[in-house]
Amino acid sequence: MHATVDSHPLFRLINDAHSPFGDLFFGTVSGLGDGLVIALLCSLLMLFRLRPGIASLLAYLVSGLVAQILKRLFDMPRPPAVLDHVHVLGHSLNSHSFPSGHATSDGVMVLLAFLIWSRSDWRSWGVGALFVLAAVGRIYGGVHFPVDVVAGLVIGMLTMWIFWRWSSVWPIKTWGNSPWAWKIPGLIVAVEAAVLGLGYHVQPSTAAVLTLIMPVASLFILMQVWKEKLGNRQQEKG
Repeated sequence: MHATVDSHPLFRLINDAHSPFGDLFFGTVSGLGDGLVIALLCSLLMLFRLRPGIASLLAYLVSGLVAQILKRLFDMPRPPAVLDHVHVLGHSLNSHSFPSGHATSDGVMVLLAFLIWSRSDWRSWGVGALFVLAAVGRIYGGVHFPVDVVAGLVIGMLTMWIFWRWSSVWPIKTWGNSPWAWKIPGLIVAVEAAVLGLGYHVQPSTAAVLTLIMPVASLFILMQVWKEKLGNRQQEKG
């Protein structure tokens, strides 16, 4: 069934186009779809934009659960299990191909970019394109067929849209007035950054550089937010 739907030509077109530069680029950027990386990005967003931050974190969690259920339900083979001469980045996987969990998380971030910024803003297209490329990297890396990636992107974007619409009735202003509105996200960021930087194995393994860059960048951002909040509090007391 999977082979009939996908037919493999598009997979071959992308996977066979490997090169040293492509391995470096897709081997790194596809790691942006890793679960902990996405969770950290959503938690960082909560420090600045509470509504989209909470909505995206919930969308990531729920869409990821949906993807895992579908993986077990369909239990489709991955490219190395049915094709020869597959170019693989990182570890070779054989089962639970449909849908792509990484692409599902990427889909959340693609739509999130267009919800944070307008459709005419270059940042929306830049960030959206980055996460689409991260999803395509799962094909380039030999762990998913195109249909897996497309399904994952659709699931992620649909879930993000549902939570964004639902978030319109949340008492965001009330939550934002509480000092816990930044303390709780800050604590979550600190924990996630620590886990990511202390021995976490990002998928694919070729994106291991993210376990160094993202924790350092996240903790730097967290310290800046902390200093700003404490400075505002001292001014209010003064």
